[in-house]
Amino acid sequence: MSDFAPPEILSRQPDEIASVGKRALAQILDTFVVGIPTFLFTLALGFNLTNENLSDRELLFVTVLFIGATLMYNIVGIAVWGATVGKRVLGLKVVNRVDGGPVSLSYAAVRALIPTAVQLVPAIGPGLALVVYLRALFHPLRQGLHDSAAGTIVVKR
Repeated sequence: MSDFAPPEILSRQPDEIASVGKRALAQILDTFVVGIPTFLFTLALGFNLTNENLSDRELLFVTVLFIGATLMYNIVGIAVWGATVGKRVLGLKVVNRVDGGPVSLSYAAVRALIPTAVQLVPAIGPGLALVVYLRALFHPLRQGLHDSAAGTIVVKR
C-alpha cells in the first residue's frame, strides 16, 4: 500500500477541450507540413514518385523516410512546444491529463507511435488508425486511444 494518494484527474470544462473537428483539421495540416518537404526531398534525391515502376527498395526508402519524419515531427513538436504546427495554427495544445502540464518526451513518443504502428498493419492498418482517432468522438475528454495511452488531452490554448 502506498503512502501517496493517486493523482486526481484534471477536471476541465467541456469548452476547454478541443473539438474533434479542429483536431482532425490540425492533423490534415500537419500531413502537408511533413508531406510536402518530404516529397521535395525525395525529388531532390532523384526519385520519381509518380512512376509506377518504383522498385521495392525505393518504395521502402520513401516509406521509412515519411514515417520517420512524421514521428520526429510529432514527438518533438508535442514534447518541446506542446503542439505541432497544425495544432498551433488552430489554437490547440497537448497537455498532461493529470495536471495540465507539458508532455514528456517518452509520453509524446507513445502518443505518436500508436497511430503510426497501427497504420503499418497490412490491409487493415488505415481502418485501425481510424479507430484510434474516432474513439475521441465517444470519450468525455475527447481522447483518442493514443491520448489515453500517453495520458494526454488536447485543449484550446
